[in-house]
Amino acid sequence: MTNDGNPKAQAPDNDDVQKNLDGIGKALIVSVAWSYAEALERTKRDRKEQKATPESQPESQPESQPES
Repeated sequence: MTNDGNPKAQAPDNDDVQKNLDGIGKALIVSVAWSYAEALERTKRDRKEQKATPESQPESQPESQPES
């Protein structure tokens, strides 16, 4: 007695599986590289902004004049 009503799907060829895995691997590498590049750009931008902001008043100068 055989069950021909529900034939099982055939397994994909090894070449197809290999191509899919290669594509997934490449996409993962590109994703990681892109994330790293974005983080690097943010770090550079933050450093430039820190250097560009004026420093607070030096400690030798009082913030307000004493009243007479």
